[in-house]
Amino acid sequence: MNITMNRTEKGTWLKALMIAMIVALIGALMAPGASKADAAVADGTYLIDYTVYANGTNNASYMDNSEYSKKPATLIVSGGKATVKVTLNHKDWIKSFKTQQNGTYVTAASTTSGDTVTYTFPVSNLSNKVNAQIRVVVPADVAGQPYDHTYTVQYLFDQASI
Repeated sequence: MNITMNRTEKGTWLKALMIAMIVALIGALMAPGASKADAAVADGTYLIDYTVYANGTNNASYMDNSEYSKKPATLIVSGGKATVKVTLNHKDWIKSFKTQQNGTYVTAASTTSGDTVTYTFPVSNLSNKVNAQIRVVVPADVAGQPYDHTYTVQYLFDQASI
């Protein structure tokens, strides 16, 4: 069977093909690109804002205020892997700081300076909240009574602040 197209049929087919290609090109150009928050951060050291959330909520935790947290954090990206340093006030009150890594809470490395303690931990995805467990012990002479509590909170880093 020999199928042939006349000029009119060829022209209609080519027009339809051209329209489809133009629509596809316009769609590709207008589609939202990767935002800074979704893009990989280049190797380097940055300051990054963050929020500490009360466990399982979108409400800021008491740990988010300046009484406890010194902002911004430091973000270090090396070889495509991100590490964050967060600094907390009242180093003597913070008895432990653990972040969830692969489903297990791991004690973060720490350094102290004056009345602050800086914790360093890996972050696999800056767009996701990082679970942390922080044990706070406030002396009775400061709190009015003995205070010893472990909080579960989530840290969320704001890539747009870089």
